[in-house]
Amino acid sequence: MGGGGHSDDEGTPYDQRLEEVEFMRGACAAAQRGDLEKLRALLSRRPELAHADGAGGDSGYTPLHYAAREGHAECVSLLLSRGAAVDAATSAGAATPLHRAAYTNRADVVRILLAAGANPAAADADAETPLHKASARGAVACVEILLRAAPHVARLVDRRGARPEDRAPTEDARAPFRAAAAAAAAKANAGEAG
Repeated sequence: MGGGGHSDDEGTPYDQRLEEVEFMRGACAAAQRGDLEKLRALLSRRPELAHADGAGGDSGYTPLHYAAREGHAECVSLLLSRGAAVDAATSAGAATPLHRAAYTNRADVVRILLAAGANPAAADADAETPLHKASARGAVACVEILLRAAPHVARLVDRRGARPEDRAPTEDARAPFRAAAAAAAAKANAGEAG
């Protein structure tokens, strides 16, 4: 018999572990779906859910990670207003919500997180910054935002010794780096001339 009491070997919805059921009813799942009203109601009843992984574990994932990755800007704003840690890092990969938003090209969420004080130089377990993630995905809008927020991050290298620009898959994805370097050079030249 299968785990759900059926004679077939296929899993059923009844085969879910308690942690999975808890997750689906919790703040992480609401944030992942972009269900603002459910998230608001959950946080009103249990404010500590803004900091929990939703399964009673120690994964380090928070509702903010899920909302940021999926681009649910209103959920991100709500979570931040309720005290969610803007730079919460996952246990295994040390990824922050900003890493997740940059990786999935969520420019509006990247702006919100930076305005809330997210660290654009935060390095994950591979020493990659959100700029590395955005660049590797060719997320030009996110690259531009991150370069404006923290131009020095363009010089940081990951575990393989790659700068964010090195990770860009196309010439178009490298263009923001060239533009930022040209702007910095022009500014430096203007400072020397003045």
